[in-house]
Amino acid sequence: MFITIEEGNYKICPFLEKNQGKNTEFLSISTYEEMEGRANTWGISMKILEEARRFGYAKYDSFENFDCISLEMPDFKKVMISFGSVIIYLEKGRAFFFTSQKERVMELLEESAKSLGEKISLNRIIYLFFEAQTREDYQVFDSLEKEIMDLEQALITSQKHNCVADIISLRKRLMFLKRYYEQYLNVLDILGENENSIFDGKTLRSFKMLNRRTERRFQSVLNLRDSVTQVRESYEAEVDISLNSTMKVFTVVTTIFLPLTLIVGWYGMNFTMPEYDWKYGYATVIIISILFIIGGIYFFKKNKWF
Repeated sequence: MFITIEEGNYKICPFLEKNQGKNTEFLSISTYEEMEGRANTWGISMKILEEARRFGYAKYDSFENFDCISLEMPDFKKVMISFGSVIIYLEKGRAFFFTSQKERVMELLEESAKSLGEKISLNRIIYLFFEAQTREDYQVFDSLEKEIMDLEQALITSQKHNCVADIISLRKRLMFLKRYYEQYLNVLDILGENENSIFDGKTLRSFKMLNRRTERRFQSVLNLRDSVTQVRESYEAEVDISLNSTMKVFTVVTTIFLPLTLIVGWYGMNFTMPEYDWKYGYATVIIISILFIIGGIYFFKKNKWF
């Protein structure tokens, strides 16, 4: 599939017509299965394209007279899941898109072309395609921020006692976003250098604005990570306090019954004691034990130790 651009107009056609004008720019959209055939037809290095498929989230390679870009198309409604990947082979006046999601790429490019009206150009379409990759990212930030606040509120009000799974899930999603924005920013930085003079000045200014906006998003990810860290620390503090309270109760109980343990050990010795022959000896030991318990409880209550 091709999109040809000439004198501010664009046309979608299944193949490139031979009688194209000298000023005609075009976009080619192909699947990965069609990549080899398209590369052979237009003299594109398959080695470079294959290497571009082995990337993380975003990668930009600048060669002599052409650039090769790899992009993951994230689904910000479902973090850690993407719509698919795309490789963009750029030369001055023409661009080749190879993707696992041809319909989505075609839809985004056509939507970009329509939105430009009379100002349509290859550079502007490519910029809008890049801009569309993070157009809906505000949704995930609002969602994550609300989730963190709700989790923090649940911890404060003791509505939730086990938050490990929630904290791990938040950290995984934020790690995904952090890695994506890091690599996406690298692509925008290299793209802004424009080594092969593919983009005009106006488009480069637009990319610089997109770069600044992406940097703010990246900083938001870092801030959210800090918030999750604070929630985790609060949770760990709550666990420590709960554990300390439990240990405090055990310590108090052990201290109260310590004198009784002494009495048991004392009278458990294999010696003859005078009170063995006293008829009130057994009752006296019981009363003394009860007094020890009452006295210990009173002492600890008075000092507010439990």
